[in-house]
Amino acid sequence: MKTVIRLVLAGAASLLTCTASLAVDADAPIRLGVGVDPAFSPIYYAVQQKLFDKAGVKVEMLQLAQAADAADGVIAGQNPMAGGSETTMITRAGRGDVRAIAVYGQSGTFIKLVVREGITEPRQLRRIGVVPGSASQFVSGKLLAKYGMDEKAITWVRGAPPEFPALLARGDVDGYFLWEPWPTRGVQAGGKVLMTSADVGYSYNMLLAASGPWLEKNREQARRVVQALQQACSEIRADPEKAAVATQQATKIPIAQARDLLKDVECVVRDFTPQDLATYNEIADFLQAQKATAQRVDIGKMIQPGFAGGAK
Repeated sequence: MKTVIRLVLAGAASLLTCTASLAVDADAPIRLGVGVDPAFSPIYYAVQQKLFDKAGVKVEMLQLAQAADAADGVIAGQNPMAGGSETTMITRAGRGDVRAIAVYGQSGTFIKLVVREGITEPRQLRRIGVVPGSASQFVSGKLLAKYGMDEKAITWVRGAPPEFPALLARGDVDGYFLWEPWPTRGVQAGGKVLMTSADVGYSYNMLLAASGPWLEKNREQARRVVQALQQACSEIRADPEKAAVATQQATKIPIAQARDLLKDVECVVRDFTPQDLATYNEIADFLQAQKATAQRVDIGKMIQPGFAGGAK
Protein backbone atom coordinates (compact mmCIF):
# COMPACT_ATOMS: atom_id res chain seq x y z
CA MET A 1 0.00 0.00 0.00
CA LYS A 2 1.32 3.41 -0.92
CA THR A 3 0.27 6.91 -0.03
CA VAL A 4 1.27 9.80 -2.28
CA ILE A 5 0.64 13.39 -1.21
CA ARG A 6 0.20 16.14 -3.79
CA LEU A 7 -1.09 19.67 -3.17
CA VAL A 8 -1.83 20.53 -6.79
CA LEU A 9 -2.70 18.66 -9.95
CA ALA A 10 -0.04 18.14 -12.53
CA GLY A 11 0.22 20.82 -15.18
CA ALA A 12 -1.57 21.17 -18.45
CA ALA A 13 0.28 18.21 -19.91
CA SER A 14 -1.53 15.85 -17.56
CA LEU A 15 -4.85 17.06 -18.92
CA LEU A 16 -3.86 15.55 -22.25
CA THR A 17 -3.21 12.12 -20.76
CA CYS A 18 -5.33 9.50 -22.42
CA THR A 19 -7.80 8.15 -19.90
CA ALA A 20 -7.62 4.74 -21.50
CA SER A 21 -4.01 4.46 -20.41
CA LEU A 22 -5.21 4.04 -16.84
CA ALA A 23 -5.96 0.39 -17.54
CA VAL A 24 -2.86 -0.62 -19.48
CA ASP A 25 -0.97 -2.15 -16.56
CA ALA A 26 -3.09 -4.64 -14.66
CA ASP A 27 -0.40 -5.00 -11.99
CA ALA A 28 -0.12 -1.28 -11.29
CA PRO A 29 -1.87 -0.01 -8.15
CA ILE A 30 -5.11 1.91 -8.58
CA ARG A 31 -4.60 5.56 -7.75
CA LEU A 32 -7.44 6.72 -5.51
CA GLY A 33 -7.63 10.50 -5.13
CA VAL A 34 -8.84 12.03 -1.86
CA GLY A 35 -8.96 15.40 -0.13
CA VAL A 36 -7.81 16.43 3.34
CA ASP A 37 -10.72 16.26 5.76
CA PRO A 38 -12.48 13.76 8.06
CA ALA A 39 -15.05 12.83 5.41
CA PHE A 40 -12.33 10.65 3.85
CA SER A 41 -11.74 8.71 7.07
CA PRO A 42 -12.92 5.32 5.68
CA ILE A 43 -10.35 5.59 2.89
CA TYR A 44 -7.60 6.73 5.26
CA TYR A 45 -8.42 3.82 7.56
CA ALA A 46 -8.59 1.26 4.75
CA VAL A 47 -5.14 2.32 3.52
CA GLN A 48 -3.54 2.33 6.97
CA GLN A 49 -5.01 -1.06 7.90
CA LYS A 50 -4.21 -2.60 4.50
CA LEU A 51 -7.86 -3.47 3.92
CA PHE A 52 -7.48 -2.99 0.16
CA ASP A 53 -4.68 -5.56 0.15
CA LYS A 54 -6.90 -7.94 2.11
CA ALA A 55 -9.66 -7.45 -0.46
CA GLY A 56 -7.25 -8.45 -3.20
CA VAL A 57 -6.73 -5.06 -4.83
CA LYS A 58 -3.71 -2.75 -4.98
CA VAL A 59 -4.54 0.86 -4.12
CA GLU A 60 -2.29 3.91 -3.94
CA MET A 61 -3.90 6.85 -2.13
CA LEU A 62 -3.24 10.21 -3.78
CA GLN A 63 -3.88 12.90 -1.18
CA LEU A 64 -4.67 16.32 -2.64
CA ALA A 65 -5.61 19.71 -1.24
CA GLN A 66 -9.33 19.17 -1.87
CA ALA A 67 -11.75 16.64 -3.32
CA ALA A 68 -12.25 18.79 -6.41
CA ASP A 69 -8.60 18.18 -7.34
CA ALA A 70 -9.09 14.44 -6.90
CA ALA A 71 -12.16 14.50 -9.15
CA ASP A 72 -10.32 16.59 -11.74
CA GLY A 73 -7.64 13.91 -11.69
CA VAL A 74 -10.17 11.31 -12.81
CA ILE A 75 -10.89 13.37 -15.92
CA ALA A 76 -7.23 14.20 -16.54
CA GLY A 77 -6.11 10.58 -16.31
CA GLN A 78 -4.04 11.14 -13.18
CA ASN A 79 -6.07 8.79 -10.97
CA PRO A 80 -8.83 6.42 -12.13
CA MET A 81 -10.78 6.65 -8.87
CA ALA A 82 -11.63 9.42 -6.41
CA GLY A 83 -13.78 10.23 -3.43
CA GLY A 84 -15.83 13.40 -3.07
CA SER A 85 -19.25 14.86 -2.49
CA GLU A 86 -22.03 14.19 -4.96
CA THR A 87 -21.97 17.84 -6.05
CA THR A 88 -18.26 17.68 -6.83
CA MET A 89 -18.71 14.48 -8.82
CA ILE A 90 -21.77 15.69 -10.73
CA THR A 91 -19.90 18.85 -11.70
CA ARG A 92 -17.01 16.78 -13.07
CA ALA A 93 -19.41 14.46 -14.88
CA GLY A 94 -20.35 17.54 -16.89
CA ARG A 95 -16.75 17.78 -18.08
CA GLY A 96 -15.76 14.16 -18.60
CA ASP A 97 -16.83 10.54 -18.20
CA VAL A 98 -17.09 10.17 -14.42
CA ARG A 99 -19.14 7.33 -12.91
CA ALA A 100 -20.23 7.05 -9.26
CA ILE A 101 -20.30 3.49 -7.94
CA ALA A 102 -21.15 3.78 -4.22
CA VAL A 103 -21.98 6.06 -1.32
CA TYR A 104 -19.38 5.79 1.45
CA GLY A 105 -20.52 8.45 3.91
CA GLN A 106 -23.45 10.73 4.66
CA SER A 107 -24.42 13.55 6.98
CA GLY A 108 -26.84 16.43 7.40
CA THR A 109 -24.64 18.23 9.93
CA PHE A 110 -21.08 17.95 8.60
CA ILE A 111 -21.61 20.97 6.33
CA LYS A 112 -22.25 24.13 8.37
CA LEU A 113 -22.94 27.81 7.82
CA VAL A 114 -20.35 29.89 9.66
CA VAL A 115 -20.97 33.64 9.95
CA ARG A 116 -19.00 36.62 11.20
CA GLU A 117 -19.73 38.55 14.36
CA GLY A 118 -22.89 40.63 14.04
CA ILE A 119 -24.78 38.24 11.76
CA THR A 120 -27.74 36.72 13.59
CA GLU A 121 -29.91 35.41 10.75
CA PRO A 122 -29.38 34.44 7.08
CA ARG A 123 -31.13 37.45 5.53
CA GLN A 124 -28.34 39.68 6.84
CA LEU A 125 -25.81 37.95 4.58
CA ARG A 126 -24.55 40.00 1.64
CA ARG A 127 -21.17 38.44 0.82
CA ILE A 128 -21.21 34.63 0.86
CA GLY A 129 -18.15 32.48 0.29
CA VAL A 130 -18.56 29.46 -1.99
CA VAL A 131 -16.40 26.78 -3.56
CA PRO A 132 -17.62 26.73 -7.19
CA GLY A 133 -19.17 23.49 -8.39
CA SER A 134 -19.25 21.94 -4.92
CA ALA A 135 -21.74 21.14 -2.18
CA SER A 136 -20.87 24.57 -0.79
CA GLN A 137 -22.42 26.27 -3.81
CA PHE A 138 -25.45 23.98 -3.92
CA VAL A 139 -26.37 24.31 -0.25
CA SER A 140 -25.86 28.08 -0.41
CA GLY A 141 -28.46 28.14 -3.18
CA LYS A 142 -30.86 26.18 -0.99
CA LEU A 143 -30.26 28.72 1.79
CA LEU A 144 -31.36 31.55 -0.49
CA ALA A 145 -34.42 29.61 -1.61
CA LYS A 146 -35.54 28.73 1.92
CA TYR A 147 -35.25 32.29 3.22
CA GLY A 148 -36.54 34.05 0.12
CA MET A 149 -33.26 35.89 -0.38
CA ASP A 150 -32.67 37.79 -3.63
CA GLU A 151 -29.62 36.37 -5.37
CA LYS A 152 -29.04 39.73 -7.06
CA ALA A 153 -28.37 41.21 -3.62
CA ILE A 154 -25.67 38.61 -2.90
CA THR A 155 -22.01 38.88 -3.82
CA TRP A 156 -20.53 35.43 -4.28
CA VAL A 157 -16.92 35.25 -3.13
CA ARG A 158 -15.33 32.25 -4.83
CA GLY A 159 -12.34 30.43 -3.43
CA ALA A 160 -10.85 27.22 -2.07
CA PRO A 161 -11.88 25.98 1.40
CA PRO A 162 -8.66 26.97 3.24
CA GLU A 163 -9.12 30.61 2.21
CA PHE A 164 -12.44 31.25 3.92
CA PRO A 165 -11.59 31.33 7.65
CA ALA A 166 -9.17 34.21 7.01
CA LEU A 167 -11.65 35.96 4.71
CA LEU A 168 -14.27 35.67 7.45
CA ALA A 169 -11.89 37.08 10.07
CA ARG A 170 -11.14 40.07 7.83
CA GLY A 171 -14.79 40.68 7.06
CA ASP A 172 -14.32 39.96 3.36
CA VAL A 173 -17.19 37.46 3.60
CA ASP A 174 -20.20 37.53 5.89
CA GLY A 175 -20.35 33.76 6.01
CA TYR A 176 -19.83 30.50 4.17
CA PHE A 177 -21.37 27.04 3.99
CA LEU A 178 -18.57 24.44 4.06
CA TRP A 179 -17.73 20.98 5.25
CA GLU A 180 -15.49 20.37 8.24
CA PRO A 181 -12.84 21.24 9.28
CA TRP A 182 -13.46 24.66 7.72
CA PRO A 183 -16.47 25.59 9.88
CA THR A 184 -14.42 24.81 12.99
CA ARG A 185 -11.54 26.87 11.59
CA GLY A 186 -14.00 29.70 11.00
CA VAL A 187 -15.16 29.55 14.61
CA GLN A 188 -11.53 29.66 15.72
CA ALA A 189 -11.16 32.80 13.57
CA GLY A 190 -13.98 34.53 15.45
CA GLY A 191 -17.08 33.29 13.64
CA LYS A 192 -20.00 31.19 14.85
CA VAL A 193 -22.06 28.33 13.42
CA LEU A 194 -25.51 29.57 12.46
CA MET A 195 -26.97 26.36 11.00
CA THR A 196 -26.24 23.07 9.25
CA SER A 197 -27.09 21.87 5.77
CA ALA A 198 -29.94 19.78 7.20
CA ASP A 199 -31.61 23.05 8.23
CA VAL A 200 -32.02 23.95 4.57
CA GLY A 201 -33.02 20.43 3.50
CA TYR A 202 -29.75 18.87 2.41
CA SER A 203 -27.76 15.87 3.63
CA TYR A 204 -24.59 15.24 1.68
CA ASN A 205 -23.34 11.96 0.27
CA MET A 206 -19.68 11.14 -0.18
CA LEU A 207 -19.32 9.20 -3.42
CA LEU A 208 -16.72 6.79 -4.69
CA ALA A 209 -16.28 7.54 -8.38
CA ALA A 210 -14.25 6.21 -11.29
CA SER A 211 -13.31 7.05 -14.84
CA GLY A 212 -15.89 5.56 -17.20
CA PRO A 213 -13.41 3.95 -19.61
CA TRP A 214 -11.37 2.55 -16.72
CA LEU A 215 -14.47 1.18 -15.00
CA GLU A 216 -15.58 -0.69 -18.11
CA LYS A 217 -12.34 -2.71 -18.02
CA ASN A 218 -11.91 -2.98 -14.25
CA ARG A 219 -15.31 -3.65 -12.72
CA GLU A 220 -14.07 -6.43 -10.46
CA GLN A 221 -11.23 -4.26 -9.19
CA ALA A 222 -13.70 -1.48 -8.46
CA ARG A 223 -15.95 -3.92 -6.63
CA ARG A 224 -13.04 -4.97 -4.42
CA VAL A 225 -12.31 -1.34 -3.57
CA VAL A 226 -15.92 -0.98 -2.44
CA GLN A 227 -15.67 -4.17 -0.38
CA ALA A 228 -12.59 -2.84 1.41
CA LEU A 229 -14.43 0.38 2.27
CA GLN A 230 -17.40 -1.63 3.52
CA GLN A 231 -15.05 -3.44 5.88
CA ALA A 232 -13.55 -0.11 6.95
CA CYS A 233 -16.94 1.33 7.84
CA SER A 234 -17.94 -1.85 9.66
CA GLU A 235 -14.84 -1.58 11.87
CA ILE A 236 -15.27 2.17 12.35
CA ARG A 237 -18.89 1.82 13.46
CA ALA A 238 -17.79 -0.81 15.99
CA ASP A 239 -15.07 1.52 17.28
CA PRO A 240 -15.41 5.17 16.09
CA GLU A 241 -12.04 6.01 17.63
CA LYS A 242 -10.44 4.19 14.70
CA ALA A 243 -11.70 6.87 12.31
CA ALA A 244 -10.32 9.63 14.51
CA VAL A 245 -6.89 8.00 14.69
CA ALA A 246 -6.84 7.37 10.93
CA THR A 247 -7.83 10.97 10.21
CA GLN A 248 -5.19 12.35 12.55
CA GLN A 249 -2.50 10.23 10.93
CA ALA A 250 -3.53 11.22 7.40
CA THR A 251 -4.24 14.93 7.90
CA LYS A 252 -2.36 15.89 11.10
CA ILE A 253 -5.60 17.34 12.49
CA PRO A 254 -5.34 17.04 16.31
CA ILE A 255 -7.03 13.83 17.37
CA ALA A 256 -9.44 15.58 19.75
CA GLN A 257 -10.59 17.78 16.88
CA ALA A 258 -10.85 14.82 14.50
CA ARG A 259 -12.90 12.95 17.09
CA ASP A 260 -15.26 15.90 17.45
CA LEU A 261 -15.66 16.45 13.71
CA LEU A 262 -16.40 12.80 13.01
CA LYS A 263 -19.42 12.88 15.31
CA ASP A 264 -21.24 14.47 12.37
CA VAL A 265 -20.36 11.72 9.87
CA GLU A 266 -22.14 8.40 9.34
CA CYS A 267 -19.71 5.86 7.95
CA VAL A 268 -21.76 3.62 5.67
CA VAL A 269 -20.99 2.11 2.27
CA ARG A 270 -24.14 1.47 0.29
CA ASP A 271 -25.85 1.50 -3.07
CA PHE A 272 -28.01 4.36 -4.30
CA THR A 273 -31.61 5.00 -3.22
CA PRO A 274 -34.48 6.74 -5.04
CA GLN A 275 -34.04 9.69 -2.65
CA ASP A 276 -30.37 9.89 -3.60
CA LEU A 277 -31.27 10.04 -7.27
CA ALA A 278 -33.87 12.75 -6.66
CA THR A 279 -31.26 14.86 -4.86
CA TYR A 280 -28.65 14.26 -7.55
CA ASN A 281 -31.10 15.36 -10.23
CA GLU A 282 -31.83 18.51 -8.23
CA ILE A 283 -28.10 19.19 -8.03
CA ALA A 284 -27.72 18.61 -11.78
CA ASP A 285 -30.46 21.19 -12.44
CA PHE A 286 -28.83 23.67 -10.08
CA LEU A 287 -25.37 23.29 -11.58
CA GLN A 288 -26.68 23.79 -15.09
CA ALA A 289 -28.60 26.90 -13.99
CA GLN A 290 -25.42 28.25 -12.40
CA LYS A 291 -23.48 27.44 -15.59
CA ALA A 292 -21.18 25.22 -13.54
CA THR A 293 -21.81 22.59 -16.22
CA ALA A 294 -22.20 23.37 -19.91
CA GLN A 295 -25.18 21.05 -20.15
CA ARG A 296 -27.30 19.11 -17.71
CA VAL A 297 -25.53 16.00 -16.42
CA ASP A 298 -27.28 12.71 -17.19
CA ILE A 299 -27.60 11.23 -13.69
CA GLY A 300 -28.84 7.93 -15.08
CA LYS A 301 -25.57 7.53 -16.97
CA MET A 302 -23.34 8.79 -14.16
CA ILE A 303 -24.74 6.56 -11.40
CA GLN A 304 -23.65 2.93 -11.61
CA PRO A 305 -25.60 0.81 -9.09
CA GLY A 306 -24.81 -2.72 -8.03
CA PHE A 307 -21.26 -2.36 -6.72
CA ALA A 308 -22.18 -1.98 -3.04
CA GLY A 309 -25.29 -4.10 -2.58
CA GLY A 310 -26.90 -3.49 0.82
CA ALA A 311 -25.67 -0.95 3.34
CA LYS A 312 -22.55 -2.08 5.22
